[in-house]
Parts: sequence; structure tokens; C-alpha cells
Amino acid sequence: MYLLFSAFSVEFIKASILWSLYIENKVLAIVCLSMLLCITAVITGLRRKKIKKGKEKPVVRPITDVIGTDPKVVEELNQDLSTFGFAYDISQDIFYSLLNCWQRKFGYFRLYDEASATFSMIIDCEPIYFEYNGIKWLIEFWKGQYGMTTGGEVGIYYTKGPDLNIPGVFNGTFYYCVKDEDMINMSFAFRKNGNLLFTRSDYHWWITGFKLAEFSQPSELTMDIILDLYDRPMAEAFVNGLKKAGYTDGEYAIRGRRVYVHFDKPHTQQPYTRNPLTVHLMQRNNRSYCDAYNYLTQAYSTTVDKLMFLKYRSPEMYNQILAMGKPIQVFESYNKIKDFLDNRYEEQGG
Repeated sequence: MYLLFSAFSVEFIKASILWSLYIENKVLAIVCLSMLLCITAVITGLRRKKIKKGKEKPVVRPITDVIGTDPKVVEELNQDLSTFGFAYDISQDIFYSLLNCWQRKFGYFRLYDEASATFSMIIDCEPIYFEYNGIKWLIEFWKGQYGMTTGGEVGIYYTKGPDLNIPGVFNGTFYYCVKDEDMINMSFAFRKNGNLLFTRSDYHWWITGFKLAEFSQPSELTMDIILDLYDRPMAEAFVNGLKKAGYTDGEYAIRGRRVYVHFDKPHTQQPYTRNPLTVHLMQRNNRSYCDAYNYLTQAYSTTVDKLMFLKYRSPEMYNQILAMGKPIQVFESYNKIKDFLDNRYEEQGG
């Protein structure tokens, strides 16, 4: 009996040890299996994410995530623009001329308009001449395609000096930009095919607005202009100038010293340089520049982002855009006449 019990005890202990080993191995096996399943799931997830990512379009981060917030970027843009005489209005997404820009010292005479078409500006020019208070005045409107921008301008100029007669160079009147105390309130609504693009209003000598990468023919554009002149006699003198230029009663209105003008098709003779061949070649180039800009910046949604991208990736195009409106080359004709503007004439008119 004792031997039987001893044998049973030995077998029981052996069985217990084996069972313990079985249990431990089973737990270990379960743990290992669980870890293997987790690793497999992670690898499978990464593979699926990689495949999905490969099928999706790459996401382009806004340039402002890299170089700063919108106010900082707009400030940087306006610092760059100031050198060219312009600033950016983020609320309307347009560019406009500064009060004391470098263009102010060049005044106006007809050769500027004659040079415009040769520098990619296919624009309608409408000079309105009149006399008031013993002074010769000029208020001119412009609208059309300025290189890579669609835009419009209104400027006011005057002179007391005599006309210039420089053989082989120029025969006519040179006008100075009005002084601060002689500026007026000017406004205009700018439309393309009847749709409003932007508005401008300021106490100024030259108000402008330019829409980047908007391609237009001048005939598609209209301007509804409001001018607050000094008094009723000045308003009437200006209206007489409109009539002499060919404006009819339905294209203007006068209310006290305020004059309203609808500028659509120009009535005055356009620059000789704006011939069909020049228009075709320059507008083809202008459209291609707009297309190139839109293609290069298609990943970005705002003008600020687009321009900051170009500043670092295509500085040449960036600077070309900032030199909007009438480039410095247009005013080179000033050098041909400046020696003929005597001191008395300059003091009286400038």
C-alpha cells in the first residue's frame, strides 16, 4: 500500500509540473501570438496608409505657414510695392497708387500715352482739357490691360506755362501733377462686361486700381467716375471739355460742383502706337503672362500666398508684377524735354 501511494505521489508531482509548464507555455504562447497580431496590424495599417497617400494629391501648405501670418506678409508685400509707387488692398484684392509715389515728379504730356502700347499697355486714353481760373487743366481717364493686370486710372494735372515747341521731339503742353492743396476727391466704379471688379475713392491727384492676372480687352471695361471739383464754375468748365471731346448728355451729369462721367468707348484720338499689329502682339504676350502666373501659383488660393511663393521661387516674375501700371521706361521721354522746362515755367506749374 505504501509503495502504491509513493508511486502515485511521484506521478502526481510529475503531472503537476507538466501541467504548470503547459499553463506557462500556453500563456507565453498567447502573449507571443497577441504581440504578433499587433505587429501585423500596425504593418498592414502603414501599408494601407502609404497606398492611400500615394493615390491622393499632395497637400501644399500655405506659404504663410512658413513665412508668417497674413498681416506680416501684407506688410512685407507693401514694403516691396512702395518702391514701385503702389500698395495692396487686401479687402478688394487690388493694387493702387500711393500719394507721393515716384511717378508724381514726371507730370504728364502726350508722349507718355504714345509710349504705353510699346510697353505692353493696351489701354484706352481719354484726356479732357479745359481752362479754369486762368490755368490750363487736364483730367485724364485710362482703362485697359497693363501687362499682367487689368486696371483703370484717373489723374488731374495743370500748368500756367506756355506750350513746348521742340522740333522733332514734342509740340504741345506739359502738365504738372497738382499740389496737395489742389487735389480733389475722386471715385470710380470699375466694371468688366457689366460686372463690378472693384471701386476706388480718395482725395488724390491720381487714383488707380489694378487686378492681378485678370486679362481683358479695353472694350470690355467701363468706369463710372465721380469728380468733386472746387466749385460750380470749375465743374462747368470741365463739362465743356467733355463736350469738346465728344461726350453726349447721356454720358455725364453735373450736380453742383460734382460731375459724373461714364467712360466706355473713348471719344478722343488714341495713340498712334496702338495699331492692330501692336495690340495683337502685346495682348498675346499679356495673356500668356497671366496664364503663366496662374499655372505657377495654382496651389495657392490668395494673392498674398501666390506672390510670396513667387518672391522665393521666381523673383524675376515677382518684380515684374510689382512694376505694374506705367513702368519707368514710359517716362524716359521726359528726359527729352526737361532741359526745355525753364525755372519760371516749373515754379508756376510744378
